[in-house]
Amino acid sequence: MDYETLQNHYTRFLSSRVADRKLRAFWSGALPAHVTPHPDPIELAAGMPNEGLFPIESLHVNVVDEPFAHEQYAVRARQLHRDGGGRGEEFDSRAFVQDRLERGSLVDVWRYDPDRPAALSGAVAYQYAESRGQPQLLEFCRRIVQRINPPAYDQWDVTLAHGSSDSLFKVFETFCDAGVTVLAEEFTFTPTVSNIVAAGGTVVPVKVNVTQDAESQGIDVEFLADLLDNWASSRYAHLSKPRLLYTIPTGQNPTGTTLSQAKRRQIYDLANKHDFLIVEDDPYGYLKLPAFDRADPHHNAYASDELSVDDYCDKVLSKSFITIDTVGRVLRLETFSKLFLPGVRISFIVANKFLIDRIVDFADVSVRAPNGIAQAVLVNVIHHWGTKYHDDLQGWLHWVMKVASQYTHRRNVLFQALYSTDAYKKGLFTLTEPSAGMFLTLKPSFEKSDKFPLSERERALDVFNYKLLEEGVKVVLGTKMIVCRELSLDRSFFLRITFAYAADDLQLQEAASRISRAVERLFDEY
Repeated sequence: MDYETLQNHYTRFLSSRVADRKLRAFWSGALPAHVTPHPDPIELAAGMPNEGLFPIESLHVNVVDEPFAHEQYAVRARQLHRDGGGRGEEFDSRAFVQDRLERGSLVDVWRYDPDRPAALSGAVAYQYAESRGQPQLLEFCRRIVQRINPPAYDQWDVTLAHGSSDSLFKVFETFCDAGVTVLAEEFTFTPTVSNIVAAGGTVVPVKVNVTQDAESQGIDVEFLADLLDNWASSRYAHLSKPRLLYTIPTGQNPTGTTLSQAKRRQIYDLANKHDFLIVEDDPYGYLKLPAFDRADPHHNAYASDELSVDDYCDKVLSKSFITIDTVGRVLRLETFSKLFLPGVRISFIVANKFLIDRIVDFADVSVRAPNGIAQAVLVNVIHHWGTKYHDDLQGWLHWVMKVASQYTHRRNVLFQALYSTDAYKKGLFTLTEPSAGMFLTLKPSFEKSDKFPLSERERALDVFNYKLLEEGVKVVLGTKMIVCRELSLDRSFFLRITFAYAADDLQLQEAASRISRAVERLFDEY
């Protein structure tokens, strides 16, 4: 499958705006054959400031090797800890930085860095750059893909974007027009729905099974197949057949469910049969959670060193749709936000080269490359971790596994606390344990009381939320994350709860107690 074949097949998927997204560059052009450029020209064409004009000589970032490492410091200070620990003037910041320098935990971004070709220097990072991103980071992203989710064809590539929201915006602006239909899970990250609608598309929901069963959870494939096979006689017959399926297949937001490999194959086969693209949004895939063991609630396969990096990559992680994609119809969206820093706003898109070029065309005439300082910090921190394992990818994956370990621990603490509450023991709510990511669903047992007929449950969920706020807990209502009320309202009476942000175990345990009190109040006072 060559580039021309990809172009011939996928051009018809593009929005009407794509053809006009061609950068009118004035700084390059083909030379006639008789012209031989000088090997060392003086640059008088590019409107770029010389790096000597940049006010930042160097950046030096103190990097930890373990999440929450600051909680183990002998010193406590307002500059290092959320709860302070003393007056700011008692903390000798310069001595602390000097100590970190001696320990080798500072990562440098120098104006020039000739001795570290894998690092990103300030002279490069602070300058204008190609829209795709810096070569070092692009190559690292390719290595991630090749190691963990190698596509089943050769003509693929990656491009950077400004976080997952920007990736989604670029994708739907590239493929959606008025009249384009996009399939999405009935419960989803609703800002994406806004993205699709703003680009002119119409979203059609696909039923989702929210269950503990690993083989059946996620998209209801029978529902999807029936919908597609009988589109012309369905309630959506007035719409065009779908051009795209948007899915969060692993640690789905908000349900926490994960598509089995068998389901991924079935959905991919449907994409081939009905000729639509799959947009695989995977911000949570690396946060894979081993099953919660109620008999041993503290068990954490990551923390007990039961898993090697190879085990994690080959046995633990769910494989992407792109690993079974032989024709280039899958676009995979990854991000560094959940694993590194949300504020760096760096993500990347994996797709066939023709589609990647179209997305880069959009970047060329809009936001161009992600922030250079953010790219430099990310690249150089990863390189720093890599020196401990003689390989940047190994260093990154060790860090990612440590993050996944923390999420597993937090999940364990919260579930043990929730299962121990009076409200749970009374059967007033049920839980769906997540298989990946940072969200669980809690469902009030409305069916246990005559107070809550189906017609009353949306209002009851709102009242439950008010009681949670009174008790001191913030959650998200399932009713706020539905694509179509008519299809999904009766199945949306749940809470999305995250264990990502709470300060520590004590806060998670206290949150469980507050949830229990709110549930009991709901059933007693409604």
